[in-house]
Amino acid sequence: MATDTSAHDRVRLGRRIASRLAASSHADAAFLAGSTVVGLGSATSDIDIYLVGSRTGEKRQQLFADDIRVDVQHLALESLEALVDRVLTTRLCSDRPGRPLSAQETSLVIRLWTGSIVTDAGALTALRQQLADEPLRLARVAMNNWILAAYFAAEDCVGLRQSDDPMDLDPAAHTARRALVCAGKALAAAGGDLYHGEKWVWQQLARSGPDGFPFAEFRRLLRDDPLASASGGRTGLSALTSFTQTCLIAAATLGWHGVDLGRWPAWSSGDGPLHRAPSLFPRVYDDVVMLIQPGGRHVRLTPEAALLWGLSHGRSEQTVTECALRLSGEAPVFAELTEERCRSVIAELRQSGLLTDSGRQGGAA
Repeated sequence: MATDTSAHDRVRLGRRIASRLAASSHADAAFLAGSTVVGLGSATSDIDIYLVGSRTGEKRQQLFADDIRVDVQHLALESLEALVDRVLTTRLCSDRPGRPLSAQETSLVIRLWTGSIVTDAGALTALRQQLADEPLRLARVAMNNWILAAYFAAEDCVGLRQSDDPMDLDPAAHTARRALVCAGKALAAAGGDLYHGEKWVWQQLARSGPDGFPFAEFRRLLRDDPLASASGGRTGLSALTSFTQTCLIAAATLGWHGVDLGRWPAWSSGDGPLHRAPSLFPRVYDDVVMLIQPGGRHVRLTPEAALLWGLSHGRSEQTVTECALRLSGEAPVFAELTEERCRSVIAELRQSGLLTDSGRQGGAA
């Protein structure tokens, strides 16, 4: 028989189960996590319980409370401590990239941060305080995860679009949509909404997306058939990847440096002459932004140059400069942007082929 419970009731039920399991397994701490705990989820969402302690051993088990699935994971405290230490001490440097956190590790540390502590001898509280002392670091971990995932999806889309087989346009549309979903997750993370699961990106952007973000356009692009256009779908795919590129560069510049993405001046392309090269997608590090053409060039940009590149989305040089100057006081990394500096950097971006004056571009992305 189905159990009709509200989100609040499900959390209370989860806490009771976690408390009993912690006592019976002699765990030092327990916390509740998952979509319901962070205000997402649905009536069919499961309950995720984490039991922590050196004596519990690391294992998983699955239980049921009526028709509600309860996933239980036993963790060693030492594993959580090592994970938090990696988050706080590893810097994402382009010349020393190291081993990034896996998606599973990223999800776990976010669940620790956003979860509801049920019982604790002090260790979980101490770990969360360490994360609280460097709030931008965890946001960057989440953003990096989604920017990277979006890039790989966009890379797949580029390869499939270059195929001569018309059947490859269908997986191209699928990967283009996934790239935009992941870019939306990067925006949500930049806004502090770190929950890891992809399927709630719409709800996250609705509640935490930047002021002025065209949420209706985001939904339309993901719902519409990008292959339905008269040009064989390439125009629709270009619209998807163009919007993805905008979301990613906004996250990789303003979001990465803790600036409110509501300050991003324009999410849609204008009618001006200056355009970003459409086949490039950003990867972000603590020291630089890397623009990568799948299967092609890699270009290192300073954060200020990346900002100017991102703002050049159907705008005039004067408009791009004015927007950049308004943003120069938002973060120390943009503080040296002057009108002269902006014009110099834009000239260099043009010269390198990263910007074009040739009007709207469909491109190969």
